[in-house]
Amino acid sequence: MTNNLNKTSASSHPALQLVTLNSPEHNVLRTPAKAIKFPLDSETQQFIQDFRIFFNDLKSPLGNPAGLAAPQVGHARRIIIIQVPESAKARRKDVYDVVPPTLLINPSYTPVEAAGENKDWEGCFSVPDKMGEVYRYNEIHYTAYTPEGKEIGGVARGFLARLIQHEIGHLNAELYIDRLRPDCRYDSIENVMRMIKATDSAEKSE
Repeated sequence: MTNNLNKTSASSHPALQLVTLNSPEHNVLRTPAKAIKFPLDSETQQFIQDFRIFFNDLKSPLGNPAGLAAPQVGHARRIIIIQVPESAKARRKDVYDVVPPTLLINPSYTPVEAAGENKDWEGCFSVPDKMGEVYRYNEIHYTAYTPEGKEIGGVARGFLARLIQHEIGHLNAELYIDRLRPDCRYDSIENVMRMIKATDSAEKSE
């Protein structure tokens, strides 16, 4: 998932390549990812090292990405990386937690249904040049494992909850475009950014 969903450029790290719907190997995006076994074998450890580097090298006009899943670099493994920088608070109203780059293995979540759902714009490295409105749970309970095999978890709200749901969707062979409902807009990044700026300007003038 891209941070505030602007157009992105792929990393030049040679070990991994970004996979999009336009890539020859796009089938990996529609393949359920395999659970990771502990202790990690040497191949998985090397992948994690390469994956971290690839993620750190990814750029968008607004800075670093918010998240990435292993299938997006051609590996059907249940591994994701997420981050929510302090700067995200200036661009979004639903940022409650600042998260450094964090790798999660075998992540899962349970929705807090009483907290309801919210519709907001999403973009994705694997769906180039597009953005869409997607409903996500406002609050979730999540669990995952660190590379050392330690189980972690907690409650995520707002943007962090949306981010985790988006990335876990990739592990389940889902793209955000699969979740578009009849009342969800879907357009080019350029047009959507114009809509967002117009909405922000209207809100500030009220």
